[in-house]
Amino acid sequence: MLKKWTKYLCDPVDKSPLKIVKIIEKKGNDVIAGTLKSKSGRIYQIKDGIPILLNRYTQSVKSVASFAYEWDEFDFDYGKKSWLTDIVKPTLGSTKFFKNKTIIDCGSGSGRQSLWMSQAGAKLIFSLELSNASRTTTKRVAEMSNGKVFVIQCDISNPPVNVRTVKVDLIYCVNVIQHTKNVNRAVMSISKLMNKSTDFIFNIYLVNGREKFLKFLGIVRIVTKLIPHALLKYLSFVLAVFSFLLSNVPPMGNWLKKSLPLKHGFKETWLDIYDILGSHEYQKFYSEKELLEILDYSKLDIKKRSRYAMMLNKR
Repeated sequence: MLKKWTKYLCDPVDKSPLKIVKIIEKKGNDVIAGTLKSKSGRIYQIKDGIPILLNRYTQSVKSVASFAYEWDEFDFDYGKKSWLTDIVKPTLGSTKFFKNKTIIDCGSGSGRQSLWMSQAGAKLIFSLELSNASRTTTKRVAEMSNGKVFVIQCDISNPPVNVRTVKVDLIYCVNVIQHTKNVNRAVMSISKLMNKSTDFIFNIYLVNGREKFLKFLGIVRIVTKLIPHALLKYLSFVLAVFSFLLSNVPPMGNWLKKSLPLKHGFKETWLDIYDILGSHEYQKFYSEKELLEILDYSKLDIKKRSRYAMMLNKR
């Protein structure tokens, strides 16, 4: 991490500023290893150039281990076409929106969206990721951004961004929130990073009349959560192959086209199946009523909405 970025960090527990109190390894202006300390005395480490702002209140890193495997194992650079058509265009219009913006990417995964936003001209992106992939794949992707992506290993339910020192233009949290331990708490914590002009691009897994399928999926995941990540990767590959083979056979084909991103190609379908069946600890689907209650709890209003995402603003 760049030393100058320290001013943007705060203790995830009490939000007091953090300071570097020890530098173990440095490369130019980058701190590779060192120690951070808050005013309240809590100590955090910098490892591999990434501040690790985790504490005893944090959601377990193990709860997202299957995602870490996914980011490290699969090629990160996929899905840009669907990101542009399904997320960016309906909510922001085009990638021009990102120009000169300060953005928080909550649950950044492999870091690919952070990279794409930086390539579109974003000023600075805080790339928040809980899994240990933050120190491998996410970091590697960030290094392609020419100093525009700041990767932080943290829990988005305790975001360690000091909004007293930076004005946030956009918060991005897509395909993430339903994997948190407490969704209401996570959304509330993220909303506290917003000012009156901040836009919040958001989605959440919805039931959408799929009660029977989701009940079946819950039973299947009891088994698949026990399967080693590497084996599940290849099982997902086989299921993706069969999904494409059966996609034109009614009525199964119609159901598959509604349930999986077949139109976006084989790789996205493969990864989607892996995601659905993975061993991550938390995965819940919500009703429309529950979605509105979650947003109301954090005093957020829907400004725009499409099938895959929505733009939120503070009330």
